[in-house]
Amino acid sequence: DGRYLVVSSWRGTDGNGLRFIDLAANNRTTVAVDDFANNHVVIGNIGATFFVRTDLGAPNYRIVAVDAADPAPGKWRTIIAEGRFPIDGASHVGGKLIVQYLEDAKSVVRVHETDGALLRTVDLPGIGTVGGFDGEADDPETFYLFTSFNRPSTIYRYDVASGESALIKAPELKFNPDDYVVDQTFFESTGGARVPMFVVRHKDVTPNGSRPVLLYGYGGFNVSLPPSFSAARLQWMEMGGVFALANIRGGGEYGRDWHDAGRLKNKQNVFDDFINAAEALIDAGWTKPPHIAIQGGSNGGLLVGAVVN
Repeated sequence: DGRYLVVSSWRGTDGNGLRFIDLAANNRTTVAVDDFANNHVVIGNIGATFFVRTDLGAPNYRIVAVDAADPAPGKWRTIIAEGRFPIDGASHVGGKLIVQYLEDAKSVVRVHETDGALLRTVDLPGIGTVGGFDGEADDPETFYLFTSFNRPSTIYRYDVASGESALIKAPELKFNPDDYVVDQTFFESTGGARVPMFVVRHKDVTPNGSRPVLLYGYGGFNVSLPPSFSAARLQWMEMGGVFALANIRGGGEYGRDWHDAGRLKNKQNVFDDFINAAEALIDAGWTKPPHIAIQGGSNGGLLVGAVVN
């Protein structure tokens, strides 16, 4: 609304400070947090009340109401409590809070009233990832994109009042997305951890014990790997290959605890998870060791180097 300046500050890759400057009150500055120990993202506001997504006291995030005039954490009021799955993003549009959850590494979107009451769940096209839902507090509509391993990004309009989605823009394709199957499975790893893995292939490709498999992983920096589209991976599947993506510890798929379980003294869990992902593919009858290729970039390169050796 033009009254407040919100300042977020970082001194590393995790944790930020947050302060509010009241431009209508001689630039009065109030500090919410400045210890850089947790993550805080401002979603929107109604007057001096700000909605903030935070992992303070909630590794999977919660949404709180913060009074800009008195923003100390002890005064925060929980609007949407932490749940089993992490809150991946949120926006204040059409007088509602549109909240994106990452449930078993795939997107689920729910619409809440500003007091936290659940209004509805957004009907998505399938197993995939969403982005968007941005806009102003009084906008009647918003827009989002949906993508998956078998579907490039497609844009939809969402009517906040009715809850209806309408297709706005879809890419022209030279393949049929329905020819490809996106499945999700789970396997057990070190310490009894239940790790999710996406397995994607052409519908005509079934387990025969010797399928060529490309297994991808990352496992670090609180980075989640939800479904995404890649022409190179599609080409791999067109040739009869199976693509698998293991959502191993170290990422953010299950919030801060999942991240902490794969870093520092727990880093070995990341390598164990990736190895166990390959073992799970073998046990499921997809392939054998000579037919598995592993891939990862950046921190995933560390993963591949460690596992290979």
